[in-house]
Amino acid sequence: MSELTFKTPGTLDELVACLSEADASTYLLGGGTDLIIRMRDRGIHQGTLIDLQGVAGLDAIQMDGRSITIGANVTYARLSADPVITARIPCLAQMASQVGSTQIRNMARLPGNLANASPAGDAIATLMALEAKVHTLDGHGATRVRTMDQLVLGIGKTSLGRDEAIIKVEIPMPGPHERSRYGKIGLGARSQVVIANVSLTMVLSYQPDPGRITDARIVLGSAAPLAYHATAAEALVQGRRPEPALALELAEALRVHVEASIKGIEMFKHKMNDVQGLALDMFTQLFQDEL
Repeated sequence: MSELTFKTPGTLDELVACLSEADASTYLLGGGTDLIIRMRDRGIHQGTLIDLQGVAGLDAIQMDGRSITIGANVTYARLSADPVITARIPCLAQMASQVGSTQIRNMARLPGNLANASPAGDAIATLMALEAKVHTLDGHGATRVRTMDQLVLGIGKTSLGRDEAIIKVEIPMPGPHERSRYGKIGLGARSQVVIANVSLTMVLSYQPDPGRITDARIVLGSAAPLAYHATAAEALVQGRRPEPALALELAEALRVHVEASIKGIEMFKHKMNDVQGLALDMFTQLFQDEL
């Protein structure tokens, strides 16, 4: 006989109690946009669903002098429109606005994207570029803080325990001269309702005087099993003036990164052209006041 048991914790203490009983057939439900499809496709009709949507305090976006914290129940739709996010972390708002369809963005949340650990996960590369930290809570009431590198270990593989739930994501407060941008290309077209074939997040610090880029975090997604820092591209732009020649050099450096990642696989070669186009567009948008 098929049976699913629903648990609906309303507080963090109640969530801990639910997590303390977690086993291999326990599933955490946030927006459900990935989980419900996976359960249907795998024929999962038994087990326990812990619904996180009613847990108090997980639906807030908070800012202090050091960081911006996003609760586990904040949807992509809200992220894309929140005035703090759009003003302080534009790349995160841009990423959120391109996740799936309007219906998906109204339900989906960051933790699902992170826990699934897909190479095409929209949020993973962006949060890596933002040096985000992920806070979790387990069935013993213990909290843990991890970087993206510590959390996402491979395709569909994370360091999350069976009894762990992501409760918030913390992003260091951007500096006053930080500029950021996110872009992706999927299935040969720029579209919101696609899985990214390649994504790019740029977080650059620019000092108007003396007119140079002083720091760079540039992360590629969907180019390899794991999102990664394009270290050669980061080194290239540091200390340089934002000018058209640099944009071309950056596009070429990113093409080389992707070429190394795809290892000559013919069906992925389009990613090299894709990332060049993204780099040129995004660099121009970042420095339209200077170019």
